[in-house]
Amino acid sequence: MRDAFVSGVGMTPFGRYEDVSLKELSARAIRSAFDDAGVGFDDVQAVFFGNVAAGVMYGQHSIRGETVTHAMGAGALPVTNVENACASGANAFHLGWSAVAGGQYDTVLVVGAEKLYSQDKQKSFSAFLGGMDVDYLDLGDGAGVTRSPFIDRYAKVADLLLNERGLTREAFAQVASKAHSNGALNPYAQRRKALTPEEILASRHVLGPLTVLMCSPVGDGAAAAVITSRRPSESPVRILASQMRSLSADSTGPSDSHEYSAAAAWEQAGLGPEDMDLAEVHDATTPGEIVSWVESGLCRPGDEMKWIETGHTTLSGPLPVNPSGGLIARGHPIGATGVAQVFEGVQQLRGTAGDRQVANARRAFLQCGGGLIKGTTAVSAAHVLTTE
Repeated sequence: MRDAFVSGVGMTPFGRYEDVSLKELSARAIRSAFDDAGVGFDDVQAVFFGNVAAGVMYGQHSIRGETVTHAMGAGALPVTNVENACASGANAFHLGWSAVAGGQYDTVLVVGAEKLYSQDKQKSFSAFLGGMDVDYLDLGDGAGVTRSPFIDRYAKVADLLLNERGLTREAFAQVASKAHSNGALNPYAQRRKALTPEEILASRHVLGPLTVLMCSPVGDGAAAAVITSRRPSESPVRILASQMRSLSADSTGPSDSHEYSAAAAWEQAGLGPEDMDLAEVHDATTPGEIVSWVESGLCRPGDEMKWIETGHTTLSGPLPVNPSGGLIARGHPIGATGVAQVFEGVQQLRGTAGDRQVANARRAFLQCGGGLIKGTTAVSAAHVLTTE
């Protein structure tokens, strides 16, 4: 396998874009990534396009990526459309890395884009339902569903942390407060207001111990990355590992696919969690972030409360987690999330993350999961980026 580098990244601010099309959001991120890398469509040999909900939201199935590249005036490039629940963007990045590292192409474009917000909330909820194994759903056609069905799963994860790991609702609020504080420093974040744990606990109740400010918002956005075999002359960021795993039939844990992808990434990188300077993990809710610490091997089981109490994952802590604000504050346009993690990782490793910059960042761990089968994460992708 050849070395592969991220030579350019681009991203739109995440939020609600009722009057902006998916084509235009994608184009904004692509143009930014091209400008950053100093390339254009004539310089890339393939496109990998991650999206989940265009079919449900406005009827664009099958050729989502092609509609974007055609509208932007690209030539006869091979475009691969990637749909894999919330891991779609991370899956697209994995395929892009594989194509370059394996020698098929020298330079590729990876895009993650999503238009998920609608005043008709039923559309958004229908898109979420599609990321679950329908044979285990008992929701009929989904009519009348008033929240993301993934929230029910995260409420169970919260109960596990409360009843078996010794965590508290106040601890959940503290982790959510960290996310909102980081998001307030991120010009690309959907939520940009620092909040106290008390304000988070006082926000609207959703389910179980979860309040609305412990959960990621519904929104839109796009992110893009250029992957190349050519080492950039300035601030090179190398993809040291990229792995993806699905849920095995004998899994029993809340997020076992996270365990599998992380273990594979650590083996490929020849490094461990102790070697990382920062991490971006899947925190669709705060319990999701906390359980991901353990599932990915970053935190030993039973140490979660200690990590929270000592500020282990804050920007000034030993291992900052989700300096971008994560899904909770940066936002979670599901097809774009995995590439947005890459955007954050590259900015941090280049030292260009502004007020949220992690000091002396040289290595970053990124992990994004998606989908549910019997209440367990169906797929997970993990990447390790380095400046070395």
